[in-house]
Amino acid sequence: MYIFAIFLITYLICSINPAIVISKKVTGVDIREVGSGNAGTTNSLRVMGKFWGAVVFICDILKVVVAYYICWLVGLVFKQDLDITLKSAYMIGAVIGHCYPIYYGFKGGKGMVAILISSLFLSTKITIVCLIVALIIITVTRMVSLGSVCGVTLYWVMTLVMQTGYIVSITIVAAVILFKHRENIKRIMNKEEHKLFS
Repeated sequence: MYIFAIFLITYLICSINPAIVISKKVTGVDIREVGSGNAGTTNSLRVMGKFWGAVVFICDILKVVVAYYICWLVGLVFKQDLDITLKSAYMIGAVIGHCYPIYYGFKGGKGMVAILISSLFLSTKITIVCLIVALIIITVTRMVSLGSVCGVTLYWVMTLVMQTGYIVSITIVAAVILFKHRENIKRIMNKEEHKLFS
């Protein structure tokens, strides 16, 4: 019961997509119909510019953080600690909510901010290492998708070796994110991937 409640609360909160909401207010169009078609930070930067891209990024962070503390409060009320199982349900809810939001026809972003922030609550050290690696790759190649894919893959490998308790949840969210990046992966392999501010 608690596992489902944590998943559902997180899913519903993280289904709110700032990129879609803000793009309609700022540009009058659905961000999923312009640029790369993705309802996330990178496409927001391309379509709306750095300021609104940053606003989208911050809002995406806040929704995942808010979801965590609401789940924590629910656990506090019912005297349930957020253990490995409940944190795993939280992470899965955050990523699936962002990628497949119920409010927007289950068509959302690619889940990178969701996995980044939720993973900080699961394994901070591993997350920081993977984030640094991803940022280095993005800086060198100017391909956010390549850094994202490499960061998520490294996160799965490090979890498999260092924190096996989370391996089921990490496998699920990594599979979802890699699936959402499938077109990017094809373009990377064909050397046709778009570069950020190239």
